[in-house]
Amino acid sequence: MSIERRSVLKGIALGGAALALSQAGLAAAAQVSSATTRKPVVLLVSDKNAHTAFIAGVKANPSAGQLTVLQAEHEMDFISSFAQRLQHSKGERILGLVDDASGMLLLDIARSAGARVHWMGQHATLNGKSRHRISATTQNANCITQFAEHAHSCSRPTAMTEQTLSASSDWAASLGFALASAEPNRRYLRTTPPTQTAAVDGHFVSFSIET
Repeated sequence: MSIERRSVLKGIALGGAALALSQAGLAAAAQVSSATTRKPVVLLVSDKNAHTAFIAGVKANPSAGQLTVLQAEHEMDFISSFAQRLQHSKGERILGLVDDASGMLLLDIARSAGARVHWMGQHATLNGKSRHRISATTQNANCITQFAEHAHSCSRPTAMTEQTLSASSDWAASLGFALASAEPNRRYLRTTPPTQTAAVDGHFVSFSIET
């Protein structure tokens, strides 16, 4: 997806969301739930192998609330519905692992809509090895540690909220498990993500968004 097309789609989506917002009322859209646990979780996925492992990892986390899985698409209908969801949802967490072009567009829309982006990761896998460039807010920085603990052959993370890690190619389930935690500092001693998941190849973007 070109930068020009991404900008056009973003502008159209935000314009439609603004119209819907004016019709629904600013007061209703501004309300945000203060609860931090068991919030509804929306999963955005694209690649078949990646989304199977990612969803399995999310479901394995005991703190994951009610799950809704959506297929991320480049079409205008999906992008508009995503923008409107950001404006109208209350206390919803949106976790995603999608292709890199879709991921950057969805993150642009989320930031423009005023949603809180707690995590953004860029992931690339080639010849059985993966690299992960991760940025997280301070309150979600421990998700990086959880991801590194469970991902096979993962390099040791530092205490920084922005860092680059390397791991094996079957990392998607560990990522889903780490992002699903509504309380990143909590440890689940008897629960781990699935260990037998398909390898993931390609370039992806992950995110954790809160409305």
